[in-house]
Amino acid sequence: MSILPSVRATLAERFILNFRMSPDALHKYLPVAWLAPQPIQGYGVVSFCLLDLRHITVAPLPTVAGLNSVSCAPRYAVLDIRRGEGKPAVFVTERQTNSAFGAWFTTLGFSAPHPYVEAVLEHQGTCTRLQVNAAGGDLAFAANVEETQDLDSQLFASTQAFSDFIAAGVTSYGLSRHGDRLTVMDLHKDDATYQPLTVSGLCGPLVAQWQADGGVLDSAFRTSGGRYEWTYHGLTD
Repeated sequence: MSILPSVRATLAERFILNFRMSPDALHKYLPVAWLAPQPIQGYGVVSFCLLDLRHITVAPLPTVAGLNSVSCAPRYAVLDIRRGEGKPAVFVTERQTNSAFGAWFTTLGFSAPHPYVEAVLEHQGTCTRLQVNAAGGDLAFAANVEETQDLDSQLFASTQAFSDFIAAGVTSYGLSRHGDRLTVMDLHKDDATYQPLTVSGLCGPLVAQWQADGGVLDSAFRTSGGRYEWTYHGLTD
């Protein structure tokens, strides 16, 4: 059981870009045998997620003050198959933040750091520019997104289907400083409606790696508002 307090925030915006790839290709990204790709319409799902978080505090402090951060992470939809047919979950390799203080704070007792990056969400009329640069300035991820009324996805038949998919992944596992042991964290949230997006100008080394493994951009969504709370449960055995 972790002695670290829960982290709370209000969500300004969240962007999620989803790629479909074969479960066999996705499997190589998973670090333990008891995490398996979660099949959606016969595909594995990998995503890049950016969150504009406001008023980040630790429990029991209310989210009326605190840090702001644009955070990002690659997200792999998985099943925890240690029990029964498998429970939907999420695997993340690394969470990153554009808050220098937040990056430093996660070195104090957290089992996994949140490295500093230059992450920007820039609104240009109806278009939003998403860009993440590594601390040294090298481009890590970039895309232009714009709202659309037409969802064209082989993974999700509707925005509600995507919302249900996201809601099922409460527990996330992540790499840690402690060898093969993974962090365990639950995210509870009250997301608003998801808006489908069109995507252009997509690039970055992680995107190129996913594409080299057969990954295809399938869909993208935006949501805003809501309260987020992360509860840290320590490390796996």
